Amino acid sequence: MNPLQDFLVALTFLTRLGRAHITTSEAISRSMRMYPMVGLLLGLILALSSMLPLSSWILAWLLTGLNIYLTRGLHWDGWADLWDGWGSGATGMRFWTIVKDSHIGAFGTMGLILGLGLQTALFEAAVAQKAWMALLFAPVFGRFCCLALARMSQSLSRPGLGQNAVQGATTSALILGGCTALLPALPLGPSHLAATLALAVAALAALLALGRKHEGVNGDFLGAAIIAGEVCALLPLSLSI
Repeated sequence: MNPLQDFLVALTFLTRLGRAHITTSEAISRSMRMYPMVGLLLGLILALSSMLPLSSWILAWLLTGLNIYLTRGLHWDGWADLWDGWGSGATGMRFWTIVKDSHIGAFGTMGLILGLGLQTALFEAAVAQKAWMALLFAPVFGRFCCLALARMSQSLSRPGLGQNAVQGATTSALILGGCTALLPALPLGPSHLAATLALAVAALAALLALGRKHEGVNGDFLGAAIIAGEVCALLPLSLSI
C-alpha cells in the first residue's frame, strides 16, 4: 500500500486538483481511506480564501462557487439525484431510473436551491465569526460521513463507481478517517463537536433508511452524505449552544 498514491487517486476522483490517469477499481477502493485527507486540503483552500478583504456575504457566495468548482459539482449532483428520487415517491426500479436520469427534475432543483442556499448562509456565518477552523473542518467531516455511510451500507451497494468506494470502507479506513476528522475538530470545542455528531447521526440515519427502503446505496447516496456532513459541521455556528 502506498498512502501517497492512494491520496492522489482520491484527489483525482473527488476533485479537479489531481492529474487524470487510468486507474483500477482496486485503487479506487483503497483510496477511500484518504477521502477525509482530501477534505483537509479542500478545507485549507476554503479557509484561506475566506480571509480575502470582502464582505461576508460576497465571500460566502464565492466560497460556495469555489467549493463547487474544486469538486466539479460531483457531490451536489448526487444530492440533486436523491431529491428527485425521494420526491417522486417512486419505488423499486422506477426509483433508481429517476435517480440515474441525467436530467434534473423539480425536486432535484428544489433540493439544490435549499442546499446551496443553506450552505452559503453557513459560510457567511463562518466568515462573519472568523471561524476559519470550522471552514477547514467541514470538508473533512463531510468526507468522513461518506466513509461512515459506505461502511454502514456495504450490504446494500449497487454496481458502479460507488460500489468501489463502498468496498474500501474498511474498519481501518474508518479509524484513519475519524482521526483525520478529529484533528481540525478539537479546536472548535466539545459543544460544537457534540452538536455536529448529533446532526450527522440523524442525517446518515435518514440516508441509510432511504437506502434500505429502496434496497440499495450508490454513489449518489455517498455524494449526498458529503454535502450533509459539511452542513452538519457548520450548522452549530448558528445554534445557541
